[in-house]
Amino acid sequence: MVDASIVRKAVEINPKLLAICKEISAQTGMSLDNLINLALYEMGKRLGYVTPQARAIPPPPGIDLVDRAEPAPRPRGKKAGAAPIARVAPQKPAKKPSQDVLYFQLDDGPMNPIRKDVFLIGRGSKCDCVIQHRSVSREHAVITKERGGWFIEDLNSANGTWHNGEQIGKHKITGGEELQISNYRLRFSVRPG
Repeated sequence: MVDASIVRKAVEINPKLLAICKEISAQTGMSLDNLINLALYEMGKRLGYVTPQARAIPPPPGIDLVDRAEPAPRPRGKKAGAAPIARVAPQKPAKKPSQDVLYFQLDDGPMNPIRKDVFLIGRGSKCDCVIQHRSVSREHAVITKERGGWFIEDLNSANGTWHNGEQIGKHKITGGEELQISNYRLRFSVRPG
């Protein structure tokens, strides 16, 4: 029985994008529907529309999680010839490795931390870094945190995003770089969090 609230509607996909999706599907062994659902889910997470919720999952039936090889506890009273019980100090929980933070500087302004996974640069009022100049597109470039690193990607802007005199599409930021958007310089540095 089909849930009436879920209605599947045909959506037209750009043929070039569809060819890329089919190639990824063939390489990963994932069905095209699952691949597109996963891509939409990840985009929803990055943009803040989806918030994953942790939930407890019971162990599969028939699996005992108690280690049977663990010895039974010793009696508390002392017996002649019994070895003393060693006391182990409780261990502190391991610290999470500190996450590095990406900082950026626009021209000669202050260094500002980027604490979001998706950071939009452009002329539009909804951008995280607003550059009020007509040579800057409304949504010019985006900085994303992916797989533990940062990337800057030009969003098909009119005047492009540049690094070392070359126009870039997507570029990994490692710190110490200087990129250019129109006549504005962006400098990046990575610092421990």
